[in-house]
Amino acid sequence: MFNTQFAATIVLPLWLLIGRVFFGVILGWHYAIGLFLAPLLFVFLAVVTTITWARKRVRQSGAVSRTDAWLLSAWYVAVLSYGFFVVDSVHSYEQGTSIATHLFGQSFRDASFTIADISGGVIIILAFTTLWVVLIEYLVESRQGVVTRLTGLDYDELRAAVNQAERPRAGDSPDAAAAGTR
Repeated sequence: MFNTQFAATIVLPLWLLIGRVFFGVILGWHYAIGLFLAPLLFVFLAVVTTITWARKRVRQSGAVSRTDAWLLSAWYVAVLSYGFFVVDSVHSYEQGTSIATHLFGQSFRDASFTIADISGGVIIILAFTTLWVVLIEYLVESRQGVVTRLTGLDYDELRAAVNQAERPRAGDSPDAAAAGTR
């Protein structure tokens, strides 16, 4: 999944923008919307990929976490689904077509609209969720390195010193020590 992020950053926005052409579906008004959505998707994918790549553990193992893998997979499937089901037309009086209606017939048009709308909402939710999760994972993983860079102290030694300071002294009662830590 780690290596697919780099390809997905390029391929998925292109799929969203011009993927329908490869199936003989015309590019209509939705293409104009896609001119805005595809670069936005590219930016989100690039930011998520960059933050993921910045995590040392991910770079060393060459694999993302399970949570990342599930979120990214769902996000990619939602983008592919949206590109497959989005209905496009050149003129408002035309019925419009999608890849699904091109392959399965115009009777699939209403279902295609519905699936594309749901996929669009899922794309937005997963984009922000994935960005948030990847950012939190990065901050959690990089905390030790940040503390070391800012203080010049070894993180483990600093943690031991903090733990030592938090322990109750020999003469203190457990109740007094517990009250002092609150």
